[in-house]
Formats: sequence, C-alpha cells, structure tokens
Amino acid sequence: MAGADPLRAVLQFLSTIAHELGRAILAGIQTLLPHASLPDDLVDPVGFLAVLTLFVVLAGVARRIAWIVVVTGWVLLAVRIALILAGR
Repeated sequence: MAGADPLRAVLQFLSTIAHELGRAILAGIQTLLPHASLPDDLVDPVGFLAVLTLFVVLAGVARRIAWIVVVTGWVLLAVRIALILAGR
C-alpha cells in the first residue's frame, strides 16, 4: 500500500524523537539523583509522554494566537465600519 509509507515514516520519526527525548529525560533524572536506579523500559513511555505534552502546549499556544488574531480582526473591522459611518 503506497499510502502507508509516508505514515510509517512519520510514526517512525515520532518514535525516534520520543525514544531520544525519553533517554535524555531519564539521563537528566539520573544526573540529579545518582543513587536512583531507573529501568530502561521507562525510556519510551517517558519520551512519548513528553512528546504528547509538547503537542498539547503547542496546540494551546496556537489556540491563543488564533484568538488574538480573530479578536484583533473584529476590532479593526469595527473601527473601519465606525469610520465609514462617521463619514471619513
């Protein structure tokens, strides 16, 4: 199936990013708490949770920016209508 190859590539990319991010987070925890023994099977769950957290944060930021743009557009449109009605 030709449509699955791009999807597979994207999923593989996300898996690689999540794995490396999870490894970095666990290495950071290991640096802060050198006596803690963290199992290697936590790397992928921590990484995927971090990737999902980043997506949620980016979506929240994008939503706020979208609202700012929409409100600014309505304000500018209202000013334009007010100027037309004032005869300018």
